[in-house]
Amino acid sequence: MKKFGFLILALVLSSMVRTSISIAEPLLEGSGLVYGEGYAFNLKAPKGWVLDTESGLDQGLHAVFYPKGGSWTDSTVIAYARSRPKVAPVMTPEDAAQDTIRQFHSKGNPNYKGSKLKTIKTDGGQDVVIYQFSGDQWGNSEAVAYFVEDKQINFIVLSSRDAKAYEQAMPAFEDLAKSYKAMPITVKGPKYPLPPAK
Repeated sequence: MKKFGFLILALVLSSMVRTSISIAEPLLEGSGLVYGEGYAFNLKAPKGWVLDTESGLDQGLHAVFYPKGGSWTDSTVIAYARSRPKVAPVMTPEDAAQDTIRQFHSKGNPNYKGSKLKTIKTDGGQDVVIYQFSGDQWGNSEAVAYFVEDKQINFIVLSSRDAKAYEQAMPAFEDLAKSYKAMPITVKGPKYPLPPAK
């Protein structure tokens, strides 16, 4: 699974901030606090899914999800959480989706495309805009749920190379998105990498 296009989505969005989470081991239907500089949000794994805060670390992903019985490397369908600053020209879910498409095209995926799928509400009543994407060189189907906050666009990605598994996972993905809750926590940290120790 590590070679799938969802990793490109995680990597090409270079403006993203590193994410952390408040728990340390995989939990069936677990919940956790995803946080980084200037943002924090809570997520709960959907029924039958696992929250894993360790397996995606080498890709910079501190909150990954997959169905029970699978793993980050071998599940046919996975999800992960990220955040990016809300700065011009990326201020809305539509802007974020178009930026993702532009970056995929620039990385050699000319057939990559995306479209708005729907808008749903979190359990707390916040709008969630869901886009779907396809056409990368690995044949992935992906959905992204965007949550717009004052200074960040937080999001969750669902990814699979198996179209049937992707479709079957959509209700669980929507449940994951509905569990989102922004938290009033201020996290500060360096904006740029620290220089090497001397």
